Amino acid sequence: MGTTLSRFHLVLRSFRQIVAVYEEVNKRVEQSPGVPVSAPSTPYWAIPASPIAQHGSSDAIQFPSYADIVIIGSGITGTAFARTILGFEPEDNSDLPQIVMLEARDACSGATARNGGHITPLLFHDYLTLKKQFGAERAKSIIRFRLAHLAELIRVSKEEDILADSQCREVETFDVFFEQEAFDLAVQNLNAYLDEMPEQRRMWRIVGVEECVKNLQFSQRAVGAIATTAGAIHPYRFVTGILSRLLASHPINFQLFTHTPCLSISSKKEEQLYTVSTSKGTIRARHIIHATNAWASHLLPPMRGKIVPVRGHMSAQRPGLGLGRTEAPESSLEPTQQTNPSDSVLTLADASAGAGQSWLGTRSFVMYGDGRYDYLTQQPAEPSSHSLYPSPAAEFMFGGGVAHGEIGEGAFIKEVGVADDRSWDMATAAYLGGALSIYFGGWGAEGRDMESKTDRESEEGRVKELWTGILGVSADGRPWCGRLPSKLSGRPAPRAKKSSPRDKSCYQLAPPGEWIAAGYSGEGMVHAYLSGKALARMVLQKDDDGLPDAFLVTEARWKKADIADLMNNFVVE
Repeated sequence: MGTTLSRFHLVLRSFRQIVAVYEEVNKRVEQSPGVPVSAPSTPYWAIPASPIAQHGSSDAIQFPSYADIVIIGSGITGTAFARTILGFEPEDNSDLPQIVMLEARDACSGATARNGGHITPLLFHDYLTLKKQFGAERAKSIIRFRLAHLAELIRVSKEEDILADSQCREVETFDVFFEQEAFDLAVQNLNAYLDEMPEQRRMWRIVGVEECVKNLQFSQRAVGAIATTAGAIHPYRFVTGILSRLLASHPINFQLFTHTPCLSISSKKEEQLYTVSTSKGTIRARHIIHATNAWASHLLPPMRGKIVPVRGHMSAQRPGLGLGRTEAPESSLEPTQQTNPSDSVLTLADASAGAGQSWLGTRSFVMYGDGRYDYLTQQPAEPSSHSLYPSPAAEFMFGGGVAHGEIGEGAFIKEVGVADDRSWDMATAAYLGGALSIYFGGWGAEGRDMESKTDRESEEGRVKELWTGILGVSADGRPWCGRLPSKLSGRPAPRAKKSSPRDKSCYQLAPPGEWIAAGYSGEGMVHAYLSGKALARMVLQKDDDGLPDAFLVTEARWKKADIADLMNNFVVE
C-alpha cells in the first residue's frame, strides 16, 4: 500500500510540474516578444563585423518620409526580398520602387547571423508526416523547395561575387546515431522516402559502425549514420555582402537604417498609405514586409502563438588536433552494393572524403541520441586568396544541447517564448563545451601533439565563442509566406492609389498591404531565401516561383495552428 501511495504521489507531482510548465510557457507565448534586445551576445560569424554593420544608424542622416516598400528586418529573408525587387526590370519605363529597410540592431544581427550555417534540409526525416498531412504531390513540392536552396545560394553567391566570403559550398553531411532503435527507424524512413523519390536513390548511403569510427572519427558509441550531399555557408557574410552591393548599386532606391527599430504600424481604410513609427521618426509606405521571424508578433499581435520565439544555443570551437584526416580504405573507391539494413539503399565504399585526405571544412553532421539533436558544421581549413576577411581556422560551429521529451534543466520547452539573446542557459552552455569530446573518439587524442599548441590556445581552451539566437518556430511547423489578411495583421489595408501618367513608380506592384515570410522553425537556410524571393514576386504580381501552397498565409490555417500541438511533441506525458 505504501509503495502504491508513493507512486501515486510521484505521478501527481510530475503532473503538477507539467501543468506548471505549460502555464509558464503559455504566459510567455501570449506576451509580445518586444523589439530585439540591445547588446546581444556576439556570434562568431560576425567577427569581424561587416563595414555596413551600423549603416544608417547616425542621427545626422536624414530619415525619409516616404517609401513604396518598408522591409522590417535585415536578415536573409529581407535581403532576398530586396535583391529580387531591385533585380526586376520593369516592362515599361517606370522607376524601381523606393525601398527602406529597417533594422533594430546591427545589420544581420538576428537568427541569420546566429545559426549553424547548415544548408541541410529535412527530407526523409518528415516526408511520411508531410505525405499524411498534404498528400504525396504536395509533400514532394515541400521537399523540392527545400532541396532547391543549395543551388540557389551557390548561384547567388557567384552572381554577387561573394563565393569566397560566403564560403557557400557543397559538403557531405551525416546523420549520426547513437541509439540502435533510432537508427533502424531512420533507415526505414529513408527507404520509404526513396521508394517515392527514386531519382534521389544514388544521393544517399548507409554508413556502418566501422566507417563511423575509422573515417568519421566518432566514438565507439556510434551505431551508424546516413550520408548525403548538402551545403554549408557563412550566413552573415552572405547577407551583408549582398546588402553592401545593393547599397552601392542602388543608392537612390535602397536605404538601410540600422539601430532603427519599428515601434508601431497604423493604417486607415480611407487612406492610401501605412504610417510606420520608428525610433528615428515616421515613414509612410504602400507595402510593409515583415521579415523579423521570431519577433513578427510584436507588430502583428494576432500572430502570437502562431510564430513563437525559441532561444537556441551555438558555439565556435577549435577542432581537436587528432581530427580531420581519413585513413586509407581497405576496399575499393568504386561504388559497391553492400549489405545494410535495407538492400534498397546504395552503400559506397569507405573513405568518402578520399584516402588520407583532410576532411576539415568538407563535412557537416547532425547527431541523434538520448533525446538530443545536435548539429555541427565547420569553416574551411584553407585560406582563400579571394576573401576580404581573415582566414578561417577550421572552427567547429556546434549547436544544440537542448533535450526533447523532458521537463527541467536543458529542456526544449524551457526556451519556448524566450526572445532574449543576450545570455545563455548555463547547463546548455556547459553541455556544448564538452559534448564534442564525447562524440568524437579522436577529439582528445592530441596529447602527443601538445607541443604544437600555442600558449594562447592552451589558455583559451576549445570554446572560442558562445552565443544564443532566437528561432521563429511555427505552431504548425511550416513557414508563413504571403499577404496578411487584415484579421491577421490587426489593421485594415489602405485603399489602392489610382495610377496617373505622372506617377511612374509602382505600376507593377500589387495593391497596398502587409506581407510576411517567417516561422522557419530552425530550418531557415532551407526555407528563408526562396520564401523571401517568392514574396517579392507576389508583391510584383508575378508567380510565386515554386513556393509550396502549404506555406501560404490563410485565415483557415491561422485558426487551426495551435502552439499546444508543438509543445506536446516535446513533452513525454
